[in-house]
Amino acid sequence: MSEHLATTIGTMIHSVRLNAGLTMEQVAEAIELPLLAYARMERGKLLPTPSTLVDLCLFFGVSSDTLLGLPTVKA
Repeated sequence: MSEHLATTIGTMIHSVRLNAGLTMEQVAEAIELPLLAYARMERGKLLPTPSTLVDLCLFFGVSSDTLLGLPTVKA
């Protein structure tokens, strides 16, 4: 597991969740993921599967670039 990537994604998920005014429980339930697994992702201890990453992007309405901590490119 890439610790740097897991930490980056966790930080971004945490930030997006707080900005949305949601609890960990609300997000975990919405994407049908056990709370413990979601909490570990936010702490950077678990890397989300590609499928879970897509679920998070769709739920939060953000791009994968956002959750991966990549710079936003403006056209």
